[in-house]
Amino acid sequence: MIRALFGGTFDPIHCGHINTALALLRELNIDRLHLMPNAVPPHRPQPQASSAQRLAMVELACQAHPQLCAEAFELNAEPPSYTVKTLQGFKQRYPDDILLFVMGMDSLVSLDQWYQWQQLTELAHLVVMPRPGYQLQQASPSLLAFINERLCQQPQALRDKPQGAIYLANTPRYDVSATAIREHPQRAAERGDLPAAVADYIEQHQLYR
Repeated sequence: MIRALFGGTFDPIHCGHINTALALLRELNIDRLHLMPNAVPPHRPQPQASSAQRLAMVELACQAHPQLCAEAFELNAEPPSYTVKTLQGFKQRYPDDILLFVMGMDSLVSLDQWYQWQQLTELAHLVVMPRPGYQLQQASPSLLAFINERLCQQPQALRDKPQGAIYLANTPRYDVSATAIREHPQRAAERGDLPAAVADYIEQHQLYR
């Protein structure tokens, strides 16, 4: 089974996240994609919604899409939260599955600043989504060499071995801003930027006011 892990603050989850996840499902023939609200370190700006509320909104957004599921791993883990620890936990939980870790190009070009970053490709394949203003060449020379050694062009390559590849995805870019949604959630719902169930939850719990 191909199992992908797609993390984000999800404050709130919106249609840009969902449409990107669905595009990845199609492009890579993923069996199951976990949408994981990130644990946010105390020194970083904190989400306006609580961890429980962010997870609840992800659960609601996934209801219409059977291949998507909400993932509470980081919210339940002992801090500090590191991606390598998350992938180690997933590897133990799903030892027979091929794991894909989804990130943006902005994260890839700064990967050498992550904790134990070189271990990530020992645990999973990295699937990298385009981000405006970020290109592979912005990585440091040593990181770029690391990436180039692992780059693969064909989705099938992700099935041929259990981990170790870096795949640049062709996901479309959706111009949906979580900041704009938090400022005007009702307007975002009217534009169709929020799944209906998430919009209802925000209204019911009076979030982002």
